[in-house]
Amino acid sequence: MPSSSLRGIRYARWASYLFAGVIFFLAILELSGGLNLGFIHIPPRWKPADVTFPLALHIECGFFIFYGALIALPWEKIRSDALWKKLFALLCVASVIFAFAMISEVMAKNYVASAAKTKARLPVFQAILLFSALGQIPILLFVRRPELLD
Repeated sequence: MPSSSLRGIRYARWASYLFAGVIFFLAILELSGGLNLGFIHIPPRWKPADVTFPLALHIECGFFIFYGALIALPWEKIRSDALWKKLFALLCVASVIFAFAMISEVMAKNYVASAAKTKARLPVFQAILLFSALGQIPILLFVRRPELLD
């Protein structure tokens, strides 16, 4: 295996840790109602006035924390093949659920915008998160089996 491929896998894994951090941050940001540090103000993803079912939002935040923790697991150090396969199957299902959550968020924001007679913003951030989530599957597969890259 060329060292450039191994280096690429290592960089992709570091990007996975960054993605897991973003997911954690989004969950904490939503649960705390935003971040206000004087000169920095980051609002939550959902305006409190738009949330009609807060339990669903809390469940989504709990899932984000679970999904971020699943990505941040030390996949490189799991020795048992059976355990790795079970966790990998769980990651695949969780990645699809996360993608579904991002698509649902875009649809809900479009619904809220149309109800307010405005136009919704382009879902660029949700699209980046969606493709990053689906990218975790091959990254962690190649972390375990780098010979499959050849």
